[in-house]
Amino acid sequence: MRPMRRRRQELSPEACRGILERGRECVLALAGSDATDGFPYAVPVNYSFASPTEAEGEAGVVGHLLLHGAPKGAKLDAIAADARVSACVIERGDVVPEQLTTYFQSVIAFGRARLVDGDDARRAALLALCAKYAPDLGAETVDAEIARFFARTAIVDVTVERASGKQSIELV
Repeated sequence: MRPMRRRRQELSPEACRGILERGRECVLALAGSDATDGFPYAVPVNYSFASPTEAEGEAGVVGHLLLHGAPKGAKLDAIAADARVSACVIERGDVVPEQLTTYFQSVIAFGRARLVDGDDARRAALLALCAKYAPDLGAETVDAEIARFFARTAIVDVTVERASGKQSIELV
């Protein structure tokens, strides 16, 4: 991939990882497929971030974005057709009207998506999502909700191979 044009605004790998860990909203972008009449497909998703294993880290893997969704649909059809994806996480996007600008920090992650097999791995991903988005729910409530939706929930693991972050010049 080409280097960032405005290198001064580029975020460090550590800053990118921090945004991926803390971020709440993510837009997953997928290549066009028959399900989307060939158009690229971008969809907002909830996600949790998992660190790479030691071996993955040594191989350059940034981490994993774990997503949940229906077991059928355009997203999974697009992944089946082409596993390469990107995901955008915006941590800050403060509009400053008097300066006609936005103070922003964001990361684009590039990787490959796959469906997660195995009940233990799927359950672990759902627990991580619940811990992130509903940290105050009790274990009984979380377990009941996971049990209720488990059979009709797919988990997608995006292995992040590269992440690039940028911030507005005003934040440099």
